[in-house]
This record gives sequence, structure tokens and C-alpha cells, in this order.
Amino acid sequence: MARIRTIKPEFFTSEDVVELSAMARLLYIALWCEADKEGRLCWKPKTFKMRYFPADDCDIDAMCDALVTRGLVCLYGENLAYIPTFKDHQHINPREKESALPSPLPQKGIDASARVTDATVTVETRAGRKEGKGRESTPANPPYGFSEFWDAYGKKKGKEATVREWRKICPDDELVPVIVAAAAAVCASTEERYRKDPERWIKGKHWTDEVAATATVSPINGPKKGDIRIINGVREQFWPGLGYCLATEESA
Repeated sequence: MARIRTIKPEFFTSEDVVELSAMARLLYIALWCEADKEGRLCWKPKTFKMRYFPADDCDIDAMCDALVTRGLVCLYGENLAYIPTFKDHQHINPREKESALPSPLPQKGIDASARVTDATVTVETRAGRKEGKGRESTPANPPYGFSEFWDAYGKKKGKEATVREWRKICPDDELVPVIVAAAAAVCASTEERYRKDPERWIKGKHWTDEVAATATVSPINGPKKGDIRIINGVREQFWPGLGYCLATEESA
């Protein structure tokens, strides 16, 4: 069942949106109407095509894939999906029917008990209906695993931008511990001023660098004083008590 939803002017200049084709942007908007008050929906691309693009010659599977790969929509369960930022941008009518779809794993960020409290200041219209007016919605809780990463990485810079990148990769239960462990390793081995900004670290998937680097070190012997490693073209030297630091020219 389609529902009435709102759209903000900044939607059209959002970094996540401008990368999409025009048809994929329209599909994204259509999915807001498809989603229930918790941002959940049944994932049926063929139904989306018939319902929202009946007269258009378009590749609905490619459009759906574009939304999923950018983290704008996350799939879960059996043919189910949710929109991670749904509650950040929608003013939900309190009389709207409760969601009939199962929740994703609780830690993955959609809290069934969450409600849009400061999202709207309602006023009576002449017709006796209520419409939203006033303050913007308060951002929802950070997505699953993000807080653990943020604490482990230790460089508190550009949090909102980092959240956007995190939502794009939409890590699952297996990937989150890998990212958090790699972030903790970076924090322990690299001074904060030499660490990449967390947004760049996530966007570049640099946890794979740490996984590759640690895989080459014997857990028994471990790195020794003066050992050199090269990650992304940067030479680093190991010092006991400090971990890996930028290598000096003398050590090159």
C-alpha cells in the first residue's frame, strides 16, 4: 500500500542521490511511499516496475541494485528491505498503522520503539487535518556497529560524513568485527595525526589493509624493532611501545 511521504529540497543535491540515474532517484522516492512507518518494505522489484513505472522502458533490477550497493536500501530476511535514513527525513503521521513486517536484527539500527517526537509541531488546518510545520527531525541512532568503530578508531573527525559512508557499505554481523578490530589496530599503532580521517578510511575500505598486513606477521614472533612495512605506498617502521610509525628517511 502506497503512503504519502515528504521530500526535502536538499534531496536533489545530496551526494548519495546525485550519483544515481534519474530513474533510480525516482525509484528511491517511490520506495519511501512503499515503506511503512518503520522504513520497512517487501522487496519486490517486479512489483515496483508495474506499480511505479508501468509505461517506462527501464531496467528495474539495475535501478534496485544501484540503491542497494550505495547503502540507500538494505536487504534482510526473505525478500525484505529497509531504508536506513527513513526516520531522519520523514514526518510520520502518528495515526499510521504499525509495521506488520519483522524487524531487522535489533542491533542493525531500526528501533521498533523509536518515534518521531520533535519531527513535527502540528497545527490544525481549516479542513481539520494536521500537517507538519517547524523543526527538522532529530537524527536517528547511529547504524549498527558504527559506535564501536568510532570508539575504536579514536580520531573524532567528520562524524556525519563517516556515518554516510558507513551506511553505504552497510556491514553485516561478520564484517563489523573485522572493521572494528582493524580500526583498533590502527589506533594502537599509528598516532592520531597520521591516521586518515575516518570518512576516508571507511570510504577506501582500509580495514582490508590492516587484515592483509596482520596476515603477514607471525602471531608467535610478531614485529621486531625497526621492521618496515608498506601500506598504500606509505613506509612505516615498528617501534616497541609505539607500534608502527612513519619511517624516517634514515631508515629507508
